[in-house]
Amino acid sequence: MPRSFPYSWAALLVVLVVVPLLACLCLHPAGAAADNVNMYELSTRPWLYSLSLKARTTHARTTAPPRRLLVSAADRWLTYGRNISRLVDVPMEEFAAIKQKGMDIVWLMGVWHLGSYGLNYDRTDPGTLSSYDSILPGWTLPDVIGSPYAVTQYTANPQLGSDADIAGLRARLNSMGLKLMLDFVPNHSAVDAVQMSTNPDYYIRAPKGTQPPYDSNVYMPSGIAYGSDGYGPWKDTAQYNYWNPDTRAARIKELFYVASLADAIRCDMAYLAINNLFGQTWGSQLASWGFSRPATEFWADAISAVKSVYPNVVFLAEVYSPWQGDLQAQGFDYTYDKALYDLITSDDLDNVRGHISGSSVSYLTHSAHFVANHDEERAAAHFGGWTQANAAALIMYTIPGMRFYWMGDFEGYKAKLAVQLRRESWEPVHNATEQFYATLLPIVTADVFNKYVHVHVHVGHVDVPGGERVEQRLAADGVALGRLCVINYSDTAGSGSVIVSNAQAPPGTDNLTITELLSGQSYVRSASQMRNSGLFVIVPPWYAQIFSY
Repeated sequence: MPRSFPYSWAALLVVLVVVPLLACLCLHPAGAAADNVNMYELSTRPWLYSLSLKARTTHARTTAPPRRLLVSAADRWLTYGRNISRLVDVPMEEFAAIKQKGMDIVWLMGVWHLGSYGLNYDRTDPGTLSSYDSILPGWTLPDVIGSPYAVTQYTANPQLGSDADIAGLRARLNSMGLKLMLDFVPNHSAVDAVQMSTNPDYYIRAPKGTQPPYDSNVYMPSGIAYGSDGYGPWKDTAQYNYWNPDTRAARIKELFYVASLADAIRCDMAYLAINNLFGQTWGSQLASWGFSRPATEFWADAISAVKSVYPNVVFLAEVYSPWQGDLQAQGFDYTYDKALYDLITSDDLDNVRGHISGSSVSYLTHSAHFVANHDEERAAAHFGGWTQANAAALIMYTIPGMRFYWMGDFEGYKAKLAVQLRRESWEPVHNATEQFYATLLPIVTADVFNKYVHVHVHVGHVDVPGGERVEQRLAADGVALGRLCVINYSDTAGSGSVIVSNAQAPPGTDNLTITELLSGQSYVRSASQMRNSGLFVIVPPWYAQIFSY
């Protein structure tokens, strides 16, 4: 059900401006690792499955395809005419279409080697099977392909190809200006990973002296713990012991190998390895086996070591509150901003405003902002509808940091794609959402948004119910290149006047042409009036105005 909020909320992008109650703020070009990059996540095996199906689809088809991707089905049939099931089969036109949308990084999620244990678990566990019934009614056993997060070893899944195929694809992506992101799963391995038999001491074990049978909610029959975040087990995985220096060394070696094949690495549940949290979760087991807290953090050591050899590799951490700042301090280039996602979901937008305006520029610039990913519901399902989801996107993608998109975002899909499945329920493209992103992406992927630090400030002179809004502004190297984003995240129209303190007309006139980029409409306004009494705006519900001036 669409939520009704007590007031409209706005985010404005501003730099080099004096506003009431705040000092003059300066703009500095962002460093390479802190550029506001655009990343697109593909669930690799389901994506290839959909490409393969579409490659078999005739131009004259009368039935709906399993999903719509960036290149039309008709074009794919006419151009490809072949099975597409491995990385080497993927036509580069597919990636060119992603690049054309302004993406800098493509994340191929789930390319590593998996074992039979995890697949069997995902095909037999009653709770997991029940979830498929609600996510994908009418699913069949071949639809269950196994979680990509029960990794046996960091070599390519043979269903997808070889390590050489990954390296070759990376080279081709780089040649078109795209970087390749791959996974690293630090917290756990698959239950049938080779290390389970060769190096069982790499793992958490039941407290020393505990007699079998062990608690089956925590431990395997061998006494090794299932992977866990402290709230429950993942029974297709085994929990690594990050207080064992041998484990750390082995994991860093694997991380080096991933870095040799990737430009960027997304680290699953990265915060679970932080010493404080790891001790809280596994303290009794660690103490009984004589392990003590390490003097250094795993991630600080690992990232430093990897970057000494691969200095340009980008690290992204999946992390949840309150550990984001810790991982940024330990070397991560970007960390999930799940806190903002949750706040936008909530009914109290004071906290949304407070999160954005109260966070440092550095923190936001090193955060990854999303409206959906493979762990979450689709945006339109989560936020209460397509209109609300697109309004959330206007907040997420006009603030500093990594802009993180998930396959299906641009098409407005609502059906969840579970990581264990090769497909989701079919649905048509939502045309309004497709057009929304076709308009938004060229705006937010432009250099003026990507290469410079955004600074957030409060603004007065806004006469909407509920009072003030949040303002940000942007300028490029002192050139009169401004962007002003006013976002109304509520179900009622909002209006008000926003001071634009750096509005400057051409010499000899007070007239300034401003363009609202989402609509393409241009207006002539008095620059002095914009500086003094403000730019008057009227913003429809669940929408925004992005001005260039």
